[in-house]
Amino acid sequence: RLSHRRLCGNKKMNNDWDVTNKKKHQRRNISQSIPFLSVSSFLLAATFLSTLSALIIGTCRRQPANNYYSLNLDEYNHHVVPTGNVSSATKNNSTKNNKNNEIHDGVENNKEFFTAKHATKTRTKTNTKSTIHSLRDLTPQELHPHATPTRHMVDPPPDTTPIYLVTCQTTAGPLHIAVHTSWAPIGARRFLHMVRTRYFSTKVAFMRCVRSFICQFGLAGDPSYNDEYKGKKNSLPDDPNWLPEGPSHRTNELGVKRFAKGYFSYAGSGTNSRSNQFIVALGDNERLAGGSPWEVPWGEAVGKVSFETLDEIYTGYGEKGPSQARLSKEGSSEGIGRDFPELDYILSCDVVDSTD
Repeated sequence: RLSHRRLCGNKKMNNDWDVTNKKKHQRRNISQSIPFLSVSSFLLAATFLSTLSALIIGTCRRQPANNYYSLNLDEYNHHVVPTGNVSSATKNNSTKNNKNNEIHDGVENNKEFFTAKHATKTRTKTNTKSTIHSLRDLTPQELHPHATPTRHMVDPPPDTTPIYLVTCQTTAGPLHIAVHTSWAPIGARRFLHMVRTRYFSTKVAFMRCVRSFICQFGLAGDPSYNDEYKGKKNSLPDDPNWLPEGPSHRTNELGVKRFAKGYFSYAGSGTNSRSNQFIVALGDNERLAGGSPWEVPWGEAVGKVSFETLDEIYTGYGEKGPSQARLSKEGSSEGIGRDFPELDYILSCDVVDSTD
């Protein structure tokens, strides 16, 4: 019996020995295979990275550097405004020609207010081509609008004075504006004056934009351009409001709201307070112009592409965009660009046609 126990031992001891030996063999096999696994993994990773690099390089070669609203600085040199005080109202034609030459010559030194980085954004837009080149491209309803079941709650004033077509290039796409001087003569004249004196070529920020409501803009990218419009003496008297006022006229019997999407008017703070700030409706609104005479529309967006642009204007900052005080002081500075990288801007506005 003793010999049998010594020779065979108990089953538990034998089983423990077997398990221990199996683990040793497994560790030996794994250690022998590790070099093979390491080399295989390295080769697989290297192949993957090489393929990925080739794809990235190929994509970069196929696509332009600015895939959004590509702006060529040479093409827009005549829109760039140099820094320094400029009083547009006191310049004669000869001075304006000299100013244009200064603008062209000062492009390289004007990077604070206009750079390739500022002129382009990372969001991809499709509506970057102007589609309206003259008033002849407008539909009869766009040229001489009247109340319909879907737009204009009342007939706007008849066009007994000239209509102007203004095209603005923005970082959200082109914007075509029909300026009806008969709608609000005083307000329309100032806007046209600002266009003709290249005010909007200073890179004007869409600073306070609320989705489906309004977008406010107007403070110049070069702060010196605001000087002409500062102070109560430079504020405009209100034009008569042709929209019906009061809570009972927020919509008409067909449900058409008072302030239509695409209407342009001034942003004001009281009677006779219109200056150099504007609003554009990003959606039909029933409250605007209901008792604030400075909000009388002087024009509207025309053409499908313009309404697409209104939909593309960035509204993510809402009421928390750059403050008026900061924009008045800095303009469209690099600091504004860093703090609000998604902000949209007007880059230029031009009168392209009129009935005058």
